[in-house]
Order: sequence, then C-alpha cells, then structure tokens
Amino acid sequence: MRQTLIRKTLYAIAALAITGSLYAFQRAPKYTLTGEFAALADGTKMELVPTGTHKNEKPVAEAVVKNGKFVFTGSVSGPRIFFVKLAGETYSGFRVMVENAKIHVTGKVEEKEVRGESAHQFTDLKVTGSKAHDEFLRKTSLRERLGVLYDAYHINNKEVLDQLKSANEKKDSVLAKQLIASDAYKKFAKEEKEFFTRVEDSIKGLILAHKDSWWGPFLMLDQLSYFTPKDKTLFEQFSREAKESYYGKIVQADLYPKSYVGMKAPSLAFVDSLQKPVSFANLAKGKKYVVIDFWASWCGPCRKAIPALKQFYQEMSDRGVEIISVSTDKKEADWIKANTQEAFPWHSFLDRAGLADAYNVKAIPAMFLLTGEGKVVAENVSLEEIKAKIR
Repeated sequence: MRQTLIRKTLYAIAALAITGSLYAFQRAPKYTLTGEFAALADGTKMELVPTGTHKNEKPVAEAVVKNGKFVFTGSVSGPRIFFVKLAGETYSGFRVMVENAKIHVTGKVEEKEVRGESAHQFTDLKVTGSKAHDEFLRKTSLRERLGVLYDAYHINNKEVLDQLKSANEKKDSVLAKQLIASDAYKKFAKEEKEFFTRVEDSIKGLILAHKDSWWGPFLMLDQLSYFTPKDKTLFEQFSREAKESYYGKIVQADLYPKSYVGMKAPSLAFVDSLQKPVSFANLAKGKKYVVIDFWASWCGPCRKAIPALKQFYQEMSDRGVEIISVSTDKKEADWIKANTQEAFPWHSFLDRAGLADAYNVKAIPAMFLLTGEGKVVAENVSLEEIKAKIR
C-alpha cells in the first residue's frame, strides 16, 4: 500500500513537471513577422536573412506569399536586425529590427531592373509592433541629416563638378588637371573634407553614446561597413555588458580575429560549378605551397594584380607552388564572365562554402599562403611577401 502511494505520488510529480514543461514551451517568447504588400504575387518566396554582422549570412527562414501576405515566426534571445528579401534576388529587400513580439510591415513594392536583373524595391515602409525597430530608426536618423548636408555641398559646387565630369568623359586630362587646380574645385575639396570629418565624428559620437549596452557594438557594425585597426579604440571603451552582448562578441571576433598561422587552415571546402566538393588534397597534390587568392569581378585592384600573379605562377608552378582563386562575387554570372576573361591557368572557384568568412576576409584582394598539407604559413599577405617566404 505504501509503495503504491509513493508510486502514485511520483507519477503525480512527474505529470506536473511534464505539464509545467509543456506550458513553459507553449509560453516561450517568440516573434511573428507579418509582411503585407498587395503587389507581391502569390507563390513568391521570401527569405529572412540575418544582417548587420559583416558576414555573408544565409537565410534562417522562408515564407510564401499568399493574398499579398507572408509570415515569419521564430524566437530571438534579444533584438536582432534582419533583411527581408525575395528569394533569388540580389538587389531587393528591407531591414527590420526583430524582437519577440507581433510585428507588422506594410508598404509599397515595385519591380524594377537593377544592374541587369529583376529587383523588387520596397518603399513607404511602416513597421509596427517592434519597439526595438522604432529605436533603431531614431538612433540612425543622423544618416538622413548627413545626407542633406552631402546633397547641399554637391549642389553648391555643381558647376565645377559637371565640368570635371565632362572632361573625364572626354578623356581630356589637361582640362581635368586645370579644373582640379582651380579655386572652385579647391573650395569643393575643402567642403568635402570637412563633411567626411563631420561624418566620422558623428558616427563615433553615436556609437560611444551607447557604449554601455548592446546598441554600441550593434551601431558599430551597422554604421561602419568594415573595421580598421583604429576602431579597436572604440570597442575598448564599451562596458563589459556591451562587449559580452551578441553584437559585442561579433565585433570582438571581427577586430581580433584568431590567427591560424602554424595551424591547419580554418576551411579547405571548395565547391565546383556542379555543386560538388573538390578535395584540397587533390588540388595540392605534389605541391609544397598553395596560395589562396580571394578576388571578385568588380574589384579593380584584384584584376589589376592578376598579370603579376600569372607571372609568379609561370615561374613557380614547376617549383612546387599552386594557386587557388576564390571569387566573392554575389552573382555566379559575374564570376563566370570574369573568370572566362581572365583565363586563369590554375583552379578557380566561386565561394559557395563560406571560405571568405572562415578566413575572416574583410577586404580584397586578400591572399593566404598554405603548405601543401593545408597548414597556414601567412595570412593577408602581398605577393611580394609570399615570394620572400617561399624563396
């Protein structure tokens, strides 16, 4: 009898625990992000992509438009900025700060052609339900004010700027030099320098005004498209809470990337045009060194450096050196066109496996020197530095 009573009591406690867990699960905070755009066709696929991280993020959710509406649901541990876009489009979408709440977005959308491809442009956006989004708009409104100042000094100096543009279009270098030496252009150059000094000071002030919360590192990521070593001074002024926040950890990893020198490369994942993995061992077979070169079709300095890289390859390929080019192009068609034009005598891939993020590539061209076994010898080095290390 006593055993039966104990067993019943244990069953009751277990039942309460399960019920409590289910209740907690059902009550777990979540967000519902509803978009309503009458011009979006039924069946259109929408993607929710994390942004504001200085990385090439992948979609974390998909939704299908029905009756002009789409809905994303999920949960976030704190406010997060997302990019809502049409699947397959490069130049469409809008940003929204998501928190665990019922969020509703309305506006207008119009299909246009941007850089030769279809792009849905979203305008007159109205976001309700997200206090974090409202705060985001207030904190970043300085961009609009700076935009007004930018337009003003360009309008004030329109005559000399138009003249210089015309001279450049006609390839009249003599006239262009005369215009640049003129008092009118010097006035513009002075105003431009003052403007960008004001931009830098304003952004720095905005970031440091929020140095004690996650907003500080978030705004650092949002307002600065890339970091330089001097930006470490901003980060070091953040509070411990700010540094240890979600965005704080991202900033820290960006500013103080882990070095892999002497260690195995962070990634050796190469994927060919058929979406099949390519073995680094096969690419580096019989080679003492491998140079991984990050570039892109649109990168002028990258393409300008290719002839010297080809000369280096011609001299060193028979002496145990291999080169692997990795393009960071967003569009495969752009890579294919440039790849054909350049006619590399070595292996070339589109970055389908997140190699640039793995190597913490923030600017291109960027080159890494590896051994044939895949250990890192040097990071972010020039061709001259590579020559010095292997000779």
